Amino acid sequence: MITTYFKLRSTVAAYHAGPAGAYLDQFTTWLAKRGYGSDAVRHLLRGATEFATWAQVPRSGLPIRPCGYWRDFCEYLAKRKRLRGARGQHSIYWRGAQQFVEFLRVQHGIVAVEAPEQTVPPELVVAFERWMAVQRGVKSSSLDTYRSHVLDLLATLGDQPDHFSATGLQTFILAYAKHSGRAAARTRVKATRMFCRFLIATGQCPPGLDAAAPDIAAWRLASLPRYLPSDDIERVLAACNGARPIDMRDKAILLLLVRLGLRAGEVADLKLDDIDWPHGTFTVIGKSRHEAKLPLPQDVGDAILIYLKRARPRVSNSHIFITAVAPWQPITRCVVRHAAARAIRRAGVESPSRGSHILRHSAATALLRQGASLQVIGEILRHRSIDTTALYAKVDIGLLHQVVRPWPGGISC
Repeated sequence: MITTYFKLRSTVAAYHAGPAGAYLDQFTTWLAKRGYGSDAVRHLLRGATEFATWAQVPRSGLPIRPCGYWRDFCEYLAKRKRLRGARGQHSIYWRGAQQFVEFLRVQHGIVAVEAPEQTVPPELVVAFERWMAVQRGVKSSSLDTYRSHVLDLLATLGDQPDHFSATGLQTFILAYAKHSGRAAARTRVKATRMFCRFLIATGQCPPGLDAAAPDIAAWRLASLPRYLPSDDIERVLAACNGARPIDMRDKAILLLLVRLGLRAGEVADLKLDDIDWPHGTFTVIGKSRHEAKLPLPQDVGDAILIYLKRARPRVSNSHIFITAVAPWQPITRCVVRHAAARAIRRAGVESPSRGSHILRHSAATALLRQGASLQVIGEILRHRSIDTTALYAKVDIGLLHQVVRPWPGGISC
């Protein structure tokens, strides 16, 4: 009820008399259930009223809006200097209107009020992603990464796969590789090959075309793994020892990263039913939906329990980790990466990179220093090949100095 947030009768009456008045009591209740506090609700009401005024909502309800309404509304806000704040972030008017639109869509089924427009991918791309998910078990996050490369491929070579050629694929990849980093170029190669294999499997292009995508030069085991020493890891964990809910959540997330080497997406996807508390294990779904059961260390389990009991919002959602601010919903892998980067920055640690994957490497090197074999490390990290795990054999620089052979005619190391 709107009376929960405004005590003056004149203010309540003004809101009820406005173009959005018929919806505001239900809207405020909906916002409260999504985790918004009193101040946030009051701010978002201004955005809802702004949208209703622009849409010219009559007392009988919201009228039909034409396609492209959200773009037009944003232009309206921009002209009134209400689209963004001083630091470039979206204003309360934009955020309030966005939540109001979502409320109308979910609660009232008003078809005319849709979410901000999104580009619909071509049917060929939709079929490719469906095939990858069903036949290869690829996660949606990976498909999102591949999509831009596949769209670029179709824009460059056309949407007729039977006209693709080896020369065209090579030119497409090499032109991109000249202006991109090695990792991005290798992702483009992988996406191109996967798309060609889909086309081959569905009879849309000749067999063997996937082999035309050139490899990006890389020398296996030519570099040392980037990781943080144990002292720095402890400093990073200590940076999350606060009493705020976000600190408790981030502490549990970081312990999963540094003790077990989970990937960011694997942490975000963890569900309450994945943990077997009596046996001290939990199930993780990795790449290609590969399922593995891992031990749950004591400190990791304690941190998760503290988060669940003291900090996790009371929402009916099966995911373990929920956003720290409204609207309450499961976190994404980007939240995990930001949590790691934030902790590294607060700890004042010099790190070769700021993100969650550096902690995965650190977990592997810590296990190796504790005497774990490469096979055990590979099983914990869920590597498909021992060759991938072999990279960590080079982290003990002191041991390498003992076994390295001197250059002919030179002095021994």
